[in-house]
This record gives sequence, C-alpha cells and structure tokens, in this order.
Amino acid sequence: MRWRDLALLLILILTLGVPAPRAQAALISTPQEIALGRDAAQELEDRFGVVQDAAQTRRLSAIGARLAAVSDRRDLPWRFHILNQKEVNAISLPGGFIYVTRGMLRFVQSDDELAFVLAHEVAHVNQRHHVNLLERYFFLSIVITLLFGGDTTATQVANFVGFLLSRGFNRGFEFEADRVGVTFAHRARFRAAAGLRFMERLRTAEGRDPSQFEVLFRTHPGLDDRIARVREELRRLGYQGRRWRRLPPVA
Repeated sequence: MRWRDLALLLILILTLGVPAPRAQAALISTPQEIALGRDAAQELEDRFGVVQDAAQTRRLSAIGARLAAVSDRRDLPWRFHILNQKEVNAISLPGGFIYVTRGMLRFVQSDDELAFVLAHEVAHVNQRHHVNLLERYFFLSIVITLLFGGDTTATQVANFVGFLLSRGFNRGFEFEADRVGVTFAHRARFRAAAGLRFMERLRTAEGRDPSQFEVLFRTHPGLDDRIARVREELRRLGYQGRRWRRLPPVA
C-alpha cells in the first residue's frame, strides 16, 4: 500500500466530516467480516486447541443455533466450539464464530445458563461490536488493508485476537450484550432468568478462586452492575418474584 493512497483516504474521511465509529461502520462488508472472523478463529484454535467432544459440541451448537435463529443476522455462518482451557470464559469473533472454554462448560449448571452465556456472545456479533472495535483501534492496519482490497496478514489477525483476549469490549458494549442477550434467550424460549442465577453464582465463585476467572473479569465490567441491569431487563420482559418466574402476558 502506498502512503499517498493512505493520505488521500484519510483526507477524504476528514473532509466528509463523518464521526469515526458511525462513519466507518459501513467500511467493512459482511463478507470481509466473515473472512476476518474465520482467520481469527483459526488463530484462536491454533493458540489454545479445540475440545473434540462430539456430544458437548452438539449440545453447544444446538443451543447456539436457536439463539442465532432469533438474532438479526441469521445469514452469518454461525459456528460454536469448545476451547481447551480450564478457565471459565467465552469469546466471540467477527462473523459469528463463538467459543466457550471447557471450564465454562463445567461451571454452567443447565442449558439455560449456557444459553445466557452464548446469547451474550451472539449479541456482540449481532450488534457489530467487533466491527466497531476494528474501526476504532485497527483502522490504520486491518481496515485500511481491507479497503484497498488486500488480505489481512497473520500478524494483524494475531494482534486483533490478542486485543480481544486481553482488553475485550468496553463497558457499554458489555452491558448492551447482556441486555440483547437476555432478550435473545427469552425469544429462543430458554429460561432467561437463569442468566441472573449464573452471574450471582459467578460472583460468589470468583471470590473463592480468582485464578479460574482472571481472564473473564479482566475483560468485563463488575458483576454487581451487570446483575442490576439484567434484573432490570428481566422485569421489562415480564419476569418477577423471588424465583424470577415469568408473568403471564398482559391482556
């Protein structure tokens, strides 16, 4: 890529006077997002390995498919796999590539809890949080490369995956993923209130064994804030009471 071309592109963007996050939202196409996500998935799997458990993978994929079917991006090639890590964690990649760790599978106590975890990651993809992150932090590398019709390098992909693992999304995106995720779980006919129980148990367990949750809590806002917001969303959906049973629909 020539510096002259880069300079012209930047001048054009500045001349148009478009705010960074929104302006660039259309710069990465869905096919480009999927291609980048596929490369990032390969990088993640090469780094940690994937658990080859047919029964658990089928369970994961079945739950994930129900959630993807109620999202706004049903056309994506959604994939759900298990990372070979003992820590309790989950991660989503551009284009619908979603992973939970074997530690997370041991920690969840029901399909409904697992659905909440997956719904949170599906929501990140649905809301195009990865694209926003790319345009904000990787504009001069990955985005420019894609705009000029090039292919991302292995180093660029590795840097992006490393960023997701070490920093993750900001608080606003995490709160939005919780809110949208609860709605997806509810739409897909899972017990959405299981997400609240999951987070309350997570908060207790983290105090007993911080090492198991180090990555998860480094890249997410505090659980007290998240729990409060999930309670609010559950109330909006008609859940209430000590056991968070769903209210009958209003006539």
